[in-house]
Amino acid sequence: MNSEVLLDLCSKLPEAIQEATRVEELQSHNEFIKEMVMASLPKSKQSTVDSEFKRKFVLLKFRPAGKKHVPYRKKKQLSLKQRRELGLYKINRTGMKYKDFEELHCLWKEYMRSCLDLEELAKRGFTGEPGSKYWNNFSQVFLKADYHGAYLKVVRSTCSSLVGQSGIVVFDTKNTFKIIGRDNIVRTIPKQHSVFTMVLDDYTCTIHGKYFCIRPQDRSVKKIKTCMIADL
Repeated sequence: MNSEVLLDLCSKLPEAIQEATRVEELQSHNEFIKEMVMASLPKSKQSTVDSEFKRKFVLLKFRPAGKKHVPYRKKKQLSLKQRRELGLYKINRTGMKYKDFEELHCLWKEYMRSCLDLEELAKRGFTGEPGSKYWNNFSQVFLKADYHGAYLKVVRSTCSSLVGQSGIVVFDTKNTFKIIGRDNIVRTIPKQHSVFTMVLDDYTCTIHGKYFCIRPQDRSVKKIKTCMIADL
């Protein structure tokens, strides 16, 4: 017997024959199981056997081999204490330059223009005065916005030495704005008892810090009442 004949004898059957064999095996097994079930059930229950056998069940041995389930591992994050120890929230009073943040201020102005859509509001008759048309929408966006990069000036404060201080916001916390002035010094301005102004295109906006005493990430998702306070 030559090698070619041996290879033909040992080769696998065609897929069509394999499928037919599986079907025949399943049918014979089903008949055997059906007879066994019919023999064990009372006559009153035998009428439901056929309907039960028509149901489709997932057979594990015919289930396609998929990827192994990899348990989800939660990414380990630094705790608040660890972040503070690493100095992630610490900004030195000196060591930074105002000109390095001018580009950030330009990006912030583009961001605010896209959020407020000032050109479209102006076409609709928005004047920027409290109580005017679209004031509620304007003020809500204003409250939820990110102020990293904004140029703020203190116009009123319970601390007289802070009045007149201005600069670009480098860090916005729950209770303070950290701003860097043109003298390259970072100053911490408390929000609670301070009033700020900022200029955006043709609008000069006055904001009361007491309405911003919320962490930026919480302020952006905070639900704000429709009736806004007019002195914002």
